[in-house]
Amino acid sequence: MTGLRAQPGVARAARSIEAAAIAGLAHSLLSLVATALLLRSPDPDEGDQVLAEWYADSGNQRTVILALNLLVLSSIAFVWFVAVIRRRVGSRENRFFGTVFFGSALLISGAWLSAGVLIAAPAVAARSFGVVPDADMVAALQAAGLGMASVVATRLEAVFIVSATTVGRLSEAFPRWLVVVGYTAGLALMVIPVPNTVLVWVFPCWVAVTSVLLLNRGSKVGSTVAGTD
Repeated sequence: MTGLRAQPGVARAARSIEAAAIAGLAHSLLSLVATALLLRSPDPDEGDQVLAEWYADSGNQRTVILALNLLVLSSIAFVWFVAVIRRRVGSRENRFFGTVFFGSALLISGAWLSAGVLIAAPAVAARSFGVVPDADMVAALQAAGLGMASVVATRLEAVFIVSATTVGRLSEAFPRWLVVVGYTAGLALMVIPVPNTVLVWVFPCWVAVTSVLLLNRGSKVGSTVAGTD
């Protein structure tokens, strides 16, 4: 009976604004680590010999596959972050921007996972099938992954940041400085020429900043946005 009585409290904690902040920080950390590990892969222009030796190394294979697993976990944390924020905004959510906010989050997660799978594919092939990739195979897969991560995902991230900032501004959950930062970051991600690997670091940093704000403000933010449990 004690366990049954504790369940509502656990459920409320999982939906709390602090839970959103922790999920956002987890996403940011896991995403940054996964991206750094994936970017360690050698460039195709280093030649077949270098690529064959790198991908044949079991340690490199495990590292890339670990990065892919971390990327999956970061996507799950991101969806949790979005779900809790959307619930806390509740009835005060602007339906148009709320729909864009939620829809773009799902599209971003799909783009991240697709990019991760493409970049990790040579290591997975070497690990699972003993197939050592050549430069042409690596170039094709990395180009597809780079296009997905720094072109498709970047533009979707711009839409998400702008819509999330608008939701936060209309519900008075975001302070003015964060609104300015959000619109600036969203505009930069939308207009800066791509592909550009530097841009892949912008979104997790913005999520981290937003999460720290939510964690610091805690119950104040929760009451401000008038969410219901």
